[in-house]
Amino acid sequence: VFYSSIMANSCRKLIFNIYIVFYCSAVIMPQICICSQFTSSPIDQFNKDPKAFPVATNGEMFPWHELRLPTVVIPLHYDLLIHPNLTSLDFVASEKIEVLVRDATQFIILHSKDLEILNASLQSEEDVRYKKPGENLTVLSYPAHQQIALLVPEKLRAHLRYSVAIDFQAKLADGFEGFYKSTYRTLGGETRTIAVTDFEPTEARMAFPCFDEPLFKANFSIKIRRESRHIALSNMPKVKTIELEGGLLEDHFETTVRMSTYLVAYIVCDFTSVSGTASSGVKVSIYASPDKWSQTHYALEASLKLLDFYENYFDIHYPLPKLGRFKFIIVFIFRTCFDFIRLYM
Repeated sequence: VFYSSIMANSCRKLIFNIYIVFYCSAVIMPQICICSQFTSSPIDQFNKDPKAFPVATNGEMFPWHELRLPTVVIPLHYDLLIHPNLTSLDFVASEKIEVLVRDATQFIILHSKDLEILNASLQSEEDVRYKKPGENLTVLSYPAHQQIALLVPEKLRAHLRYSVAIDFQAKLADGFEGFYKSTYRTLGGETRTIAVTDFEPTEARMAFPCFDEPLFKANFSIKIRRESRHIALSNMPKVKTIELEGGLLEDHFETTVRMSTYLVAYIVCDFTSVSGTASSGVKVSIYASPDKWSQTHYALEASLKLLDFYENYFDIHYPLPKLGRFKFIIVFIFRTCFDFIRLYM
């Protein structure tokens, strides 16, 4: 019996060792190989085998072939200016992205979907300091991966910051993703249009060129141009409103906390609101179309209680100075819970 037990243990060890060998060969080694592909710079990969890379819409070689963005350039801050036209149902916009270059590169890869890029330029820290004009960049597009490549004239140096400026335009989307148009009907039968965002999980790229992956967190400063009959809302409280020519107004919002692109939100509408303050000092507002304003008070009362509940439950103070929701309270219940979690991921 003792001999049989020894033989059984030996067989078990042999089988276990064989399993470990196969596991390492099938699972661990491929991952090591995959990781090793990213230890070399994107430029080295492109120069080594340019034929392995896809072709951009203009016929040139697109310098990146992965679905995920390279991490040699990371965003630090976005400065967005958006001007939607609720009559023509399109929008024009511009952005400046402050980026940090972690490794020398000659291109920057961003996400962009259904956006028309008008022009792009680059400024170094020195250019920004001395207010020098930016260098124009060549823009390549690869729609299959919803990516664009900004080709720089000279290689970007590691550990330096640069500012990327992009002008672009697009139609307001027809569905419920990205920056899209929505409508509602008044009691008098009039159909009105509003412009709304919904970027989760990867649709911020439909509203502005960006590093549209949760890994790439940054701060966002948002400005929205609108007509006087509309209001503009965003993640943060409004700082000021500037009057422009042609009767337009430009709302400036506070800079957000550091967060992923899919948490960015803004809307242009003619809604009215009711507001209150939670016990922690956070301003809570409920927005609805003018005909539905009378239905917002119960939603506000419930929202204030829910915010207090979640702060106590998670033992986390809500990190933003305000919380705005639309009329349907069921949306607030789930979204508030997720906001607590996602802002800290």
